[in-house]
Amino acid sequence: MQPDHHNSKLKSVPDTNNQHNAVLLKGQYQFILNWYKINGKKLLDEEVLDDLQINTLMKILGNPIWNDIYHCWAVEIKHMNNLQPYTKHKFNPDKFTYFIEAYHNK
Repeated sequence: MQPDHHNSKLKSVPDTNNQHNAVLLKGQYQFILNWYKINGKKLLDEEVLDDLQINTLMKILGNPIWNDIYHCWAVEIKHMNNLQPYTKHKFNPDKFTYFIEAYHNK
């Protein structure tokens, strides 16, 4: 069962005792889901993920290294169920490779 992104625990605010995460999660971000044909180099399409918040993305991805300016992460199969509520595109890992790009918009 896919989580309801409006009531998901993933939307919770990170632990304020963790200064590292608190600093990294400040500001406004734009996230873009990109997909490519498997073993292809040409971008097939992209979608802005307007409802996705940085703290949610970091939790879904397992708190990867984050430089607070620009970054791109591969979307693995284990992430897709939690990311699906934030995109209109239906994930198809048999046909496409996915990445999420993050832009800091201050």
